[in-house]
Amino acid sequence: MKKKIVLGIMLLSCIKIVNAASVSVSANSNYVTNGGTVTFYVNINGVAWQLSGFSAGSTSGCSFEDADDARGDQNISKSIPVYCKATSVGQITFTVTGNVTDASDGKAVDVKGSETVTVQPPRELDSNNNLESLGVEGYKITPAFSSDTLEYSVEVPSTINDVNITGSPASGYASIAGTGKKEVNEGANLFIITVTSETGVPKEYKLTVNVKDDNPIKVKLGEEDFTVMKNAKNIIKPELYEQTTIKINNIDVPAFYNETTKITLVGVKDNKGNVRLAIYDKDKNTYELYEENKSDQMILLIHPITEIKEGYIKSTIKIDDTEYDCLKNNEESEYAIIYATNLITGEDDYYLYDSKENSYVRYNEEQLEPLKNELNKYKDVIKYLVIGLGVLGLLLIISLITRPRKNKEEKVKEKKNKKEKKEKITEEENLTVIEPEELKVEKKTSKKKTEVKEEEKVPEEKVVKKSKKQSQKDAIKSVEEATMIIENFEKKVREKELEKQKEEEQEDTMYDIFEDDRKRKKRK
Repeated sequence: MKKKIVLGIMLLSCIKIVNAASVSVSANSNYVTNGGTVTFYVNINGVAWQLSGFSAGSTSGCSFEDADDARGDQNISKSIPVYCKATSVGQITFTVTGNVTDASDGKAVDVKGSETVTVQPPRELDSNNNLESLGVEGYKITPAFSSDTLEYSVEVPSTINDVNITGSPASGYASIAGTGKKEVNEGANLFIITVTSETGVPKEYKLTVNVKDDNPIKVKLGEEDFTVMKNAKNIIKPELYEQTTIKINNIDVPAFYNETTKITLVGVKDNKGNVRLAIYDKDKNTYELYEENKSDQMILLIHPITEIKEGYIKSTIKIDDTEYDCLKNNEESEYAIIYATNLITGEDDYYLYDSKENSYVRYNEEQLEPLKNELNKYKDVIKYLVIGLGVLGLLLIISLITRPRKNKEEKVKEKKNKKEKKEKITEEENLTVIEPEELKVEKKTSKKKTEVKEEEKVPEEKVVKKSKKQSQKDAIKSVEEATMIIENFEKKVREKELEKQKEEEQEDTMYDIFEDDRKRKKRK
């Protein structure tokens, strides 16, 4: 009985202590990173309170609300959050002072509480992007897992439709993608598990789940090995095709058929699990990878080039990251001629592809025939013009070679005649022979006639030269677009002729001055 009384007194004491008016301060963490925010909690127990709070240390200040509360019938337990932002490395202390009223006696009790948090420098970001574990639930992967090994494989029975890929990153700050429940089909199924470090750098691990096929249909397309798919759930049906089923090696295989083109497509998968479509020829039992090329007006199936057209060279072009045969005028051309089947009309034809606009137009050789004829005519004209210019150039060169010699001989002869005339005049002056007036008049008349003849002769030579120059100009003008080289050459020739003509005129002028001087002396 005494024990029960003592226990009751102790219980009442505890209840009193718990319900006594009080205040305390706590924090959500003992540490905060500089630049981060820490949360303090002001824990109040009482019927009413009047409190104030302040912060000190490495912070720009803390917000404290709900400092007052109305009086109630019983003590209230309340926790008020206070947010403080760290501004430097050190410590943040938040303190609360004031009074709290207890419901038992209605007296206000002075209270005080505080809490201190350490501010740490920013932590360096974790660059770890390794996997700590990887597996397929219920199966064993090959080889055994190692964080440095990036490729794995596992084999599961043909009855399995999905697998559960498990894995976890080595760093708690890293993220992982690619794990969980995954659907699988017969053959190889490739999955990529990506681990991204806190610094944002990804790392890929590859896992191939091979669904065992007891009777696979293996085909080789180009240099790659493929397996014909027996389940259509992961094959996307192309436009203009209807889904059907065909038999290959006495096995029902899902397929797609185009009534217009009579083309049958089947799904194939490579060793990496990539699903493709292939054209299946039942009669020849052959396969060809299927690639659609679309524009606004057509859907094309491009074939290899078997015939090279005149004026073109065989080349290749990439369309949507796939390389095809084509014909081009030159390797740098943005246009290419391809041979393809229009899946809408079912017709095979040549198409002109614009790589810049990524567009197609049917290639019409008939429309280009007149242009080809014009080009051939132009080529013939150019050929004859080049031959004519070659002959003309040869004649000009011969003229340049022979003409200077003739001019040189004439100049020597003229100088000799001038010298003889000068000696003769000097001899006549020394003799001081006075000629009769009639003889003077006759000589003067004769001289005038000679001068008139010379004047008539000079314009005639100029006319001949001018006519020759004009013919040269006309010839150059007619072939101006065909060759600029000949034009420049003839220009230089004309310049040289003009220079020589000026020199001759200067020499003639000097001769005329000499003649005038001789006449004056003779009159004296």
